[in-house]
Amino acid sequence: MPEDYPDQFDEVVDFIQATIKRLRRSPDKQTPIFSRRERNRQNAATNIENSSKKGRRNQKGKNRGCVLTEIHLNVTDLDLGYETKEELIFRYCSGSCDAAETTYDKILKNLTRKKKLVTDKVKQACCRPTAFDDDLSFLDDNLVYHILKKHSAKRCGCV
Repeated sequence: MPEDYPDQFDEVVDFIQATIKRLRRSPDKQTPIFSRRERNRQNAATNIENSSKKGRRNQKGKNRGCVLTEIHLNVTDLDLGYETKEELIFRYCSGSCDAAETTYDKILKNLTRKKKLVTDKVKQACCRPTAFDDDLSFLDDNLVYHILKKHSAKRCGCV
């Protein structure tokens, strides 16, 4: 069976090894241990951030639009009721969608302003995930296995 899914087998082995290391780690050590998959995610995110900064000189204060942002967190920090020392890179969408405004959006704004449309029926485009990262698997402090689906953004867009 491992020969049917060689890539997945390596990822599972990496996950198990990283989990065992985390469980053996004493609470006073704060050095994160990431699987190969998580290190690849971090490197990819760093490359995306670095490449998106190119060509943005002299744009301080200007609208940068809807962008993917990341933060390093403990799963417990997500406040979903899990008590664990597991860590993750949480990616989220932030920014304005004014630059993505179409003629349709302008017409809706004008009609709403002139009270031809009910305000609460028309919503402005907002910066939201258009794709999500792979599921996150982790063990809580009671050694119960959990899977979080659609927990972190992969791509962002104005919707």
